Amino acid sequence: MGCTMKRKKAQLLWLLFIAFIVNFSVIYGRKMPVGGNGGDTIIHMAMIRGIYLGRNPFLDQHYNVPPNWYPFLYHALIAFLARLTHISIWSLMIWTPLIFALIMVFAWYKLGEELDKDYGGLLFGSLAFLALKSQLFPNPKELIPIFLPLFYLEYYRYFRDRENRHLLYSGLLLGLMMWSHYGAALPVLAGTIAYALIELKRNPKLMIPPFLSLAVFSPFIVNVLLHIHPGSTMIVEGKWLSALSWSSALHRIASPSWTLPIVTIAFLSLRKRNLEFWNFLIVVIISMIGINVTPTIVYDLGGPAVFPSRFGIPLSYTYLILCGFGIDFLIKALKIPRKQILSLTFSFLLIIYGSWSFIACNYHNFSSKYTYKNFEDLAGNYTKGLVKVSEWIRENTERDAYLIGYPYTLEWIAGFTGRPVVAVSYGHGNPFLDMEQRRKDIEEFFTNPEKREEIIKKYNIKYIILDPYTKRSFNVTIDDFGDNFRIVFQWGEFYILEKNIK
Repeated sequence: MGCTMKRKKAQLLWLLFIAFIVNFSVIYGRKMPVGGNGGDTIIHMAMIRGIYLGRNPFLDQHYNVPPNWYPFLYHALIAFLARLTHISIWSLMIWTPLIFALIMVFAWYKLGEELDKDYGGLLFGSLAFLALKSQLFPNPKELIPIFLPLFYLEYYRYFRDRENRHLLYSGLLLGLMMWSHYGAALPVLAGTIAYALIELKRNPKLMIPPFLSLAVFSPFIVNVLLHIHPGSTMIVEGKWLSALSWSSALHRIASPSWTLPIVTIAFLSLRKRNLEFWNFLIVVIISMIGINVTPTIVYDLGGPAVFPSRFGIPLSYTYLILCGFGIDFLIKALKIPRKQILSLTFSFLLIIYGSWSFIACNYHNFSSKYTYKNFEDLAGNYTKGLVKVSEWIRENTERDAYLIGYPYTLEWIAGFTGRPVVAVSYGHGNPFLDMEQRRKDIEEFFTNPEKREEIIKKYNIKYIILDPYTKRSFNVTIDDFGDNFRIVFQWGEFYILEKNIK
C-alpha cells in the first residue's frame, strides 16, 4: 500500500513538473499576454482592471452601467491576485496560464485516479496535456477544463457512495463553470437536467446539482433581466453566422478523427464499469450534441441567430475523458504481464504529442508570435501613443471618468486604465446594451459639433481622445474643437481634451 502511494505521488509530481517545463518554455521571454496585440484579451483586461479598481462587478466594466454581460469569476480572481501579490495585471495575464495548466493536470489526474486506482491517474493526467492549448490565451475559458473533470468526479463518487455531499459539490462546480463562461457551461447544465428528469421518479435528488448551479448563478441572471436596455441586440456581436452552418455544427460535435477508435472502445468498455455513471455520461454527451446542433436547426427554420461556437468546448474535453476510458480498457485487455510498462508507454506518447502540439500551436498562432515583442513596438507611434495616453489617464483622472474617442482606441485605453468609455469596437460590445446607438453617438460627437453638448451630458463625458483613427474615420482634428475645449495632454497625433468649465 505504501509503495503504491509513493508511486502515485511520484507520477503526479512528474506530470506537474513536465507541465511546468512545457508551459514555462513558451511563456519565458514573453513581454505581453497572448492576445495582447488586440481582441478578447484586451477586453478581458478592462474587465479585470475595473474590478481591481473597486467598481461593482455587476456593472459592465467598459461602460460603468448594468448589466455586466460576461460572468466575472475569472476577472475577479485575477483582480484579487493583483491586489494580493502587487503583481501587475499585465504580468499576471502572462503567467497565470501556467498556473491554470498545472491545476488542470492535477484535476484530470484526480478524476483518473478515482476511476481506476491502478493507472487512471497517470493516464488522465497525461491526457490533460492534449488540452494544454486551452491555457494559451488568458481568458475565462481556461477554467472550464479545470472544473469539468472535477464535476464528473463528484458525480462518479455520488453514484458509487450515494453520499449527498457529492451532489452538492457537483452543483457548486457547475455553478462555477457558469460563472466562468455560461456558453461553455450550458451544454453541461442541459445534460444534468436531462438525466435528472429521466431519473426523477427513481432518484429526485439528482435535481440538486442543476438547481444548485442555477441558484449559484442566479445573481448574474437576475442582474441581466433587470437591466436589459431598449435597443439591445440580445445576441453576441460579430460576423459569426458561419458558425450556424451545418459544417460548423458537425465540426463542433465530432470527436477528432484519431480518437474515434479509442472513443468507440470506451463506449464498449464503459458498460462493464459503474453502470449509473455510464448512463449519466451518455445522456450528458447526447445533450451536449443536441445543444450544439439546435442553433443551426432554429436558424434554418427562420428563428433567431444564437452564437453557438462555445457550446462545443465541454464536449471536446468529454471526448478526451472517454479516450481515457478506452486506453485504460486496452491496457487491461491486452495480455501483457507488466501492465505498468504499457501504461507508462501510453502516458509517454500522450505527453509527447500533447506537449509538441501545444508548443507548435504557440509558435504558429498569430497572436502568440507577437508576445515576445514590446507592445510599444507593434504599430509604431500608434501603440506608443496608446501607452502614453493611458499613463496620463491613470495618473490624472478618477476611476469613473468617462472617455469618448474612436471605438478601437477606446478598447485599448479601457484595457490599460479601467476607465469607462462610450463604446468599443464592433464584435466586443455588450449584447444587453444598445451598442449601435453608442457607436452612432461617437460618430455624431465628432462629425456634428451641435450634438457635442448633448452627448457629453448623456454619458457625463470627462475627456475626449483624438488620435489617427478619429482623423481618418471622422475627418476631425484638433482644429475642429473650439474654445469650449482645452488640451490637457498631447503626444504626437494623440490629444486628450477636456471641456472648459464656464
